[in-house]
Amino acid sequence: MSLDKVVEDILHRGEERKREILKLGEKERDETIFQAEKKAEEDHKKGLTKADALTTQMEQQEMSSAELESKKALLAAQRQVMEELKEHVLAELEAYPKDKRKKLYTRLAARAKKELGECYVYSNKDDKTLLSLPSGVSVGGQIDCRGGLVFESKDRSVRLDFRFESMVDEVWNKNMQEIFAKLFG
Repeated sequence: MSLDKVVEDILHRGEERKREILKLGEKERDETIFQAEKKAEEDHKKGLTKADALTTQMEQQEMSSAELESKKALLAAQRQVMEELKEHVLAELEAYPKDKRKKLYTRLAARAKKELGECYVYSNKDDKTLLSLPSGVSVGGQIDCRGGLVFESKDRSVRLDFRFESMVDEVWNKNMQEIFAKLFG
């Protein structure tokens, strides 16, 4: 399963999750607005003896506050969906089949060898057995990550970070607006 297919599948599931959260956010917004309108009506009844201008001002303040609160709730829900989606992408990559990860790691090792020459490779403990390294690329040790590899030149001056977390962060940051638009647009 290609990374694009995984991302597409995750985006689809994220879309479903988004709809659920948005419905909840809209329900909370409607309740907040209903309560604000109810309070504004009570304030109006109590303040009949006061000037109409004061009543209007209070209603506007309540509505603005309710709208602001509903926007905050909606933004928090959207942020939660985005974080859940990102975590889900990482979990999918972490569960990527070992044979496919082995092929990916072989391609990454060849790329690193081409770019760095002789170098060291670092992986998590579980992925160490999946490494098929070309000559000149040697195991440098273990790193704490969910998957992927880090390559380091022999003189330790250059690093290539192909950890799943780094690759997802890079794609995420580069395409955040597009992802957001697909989920919430």
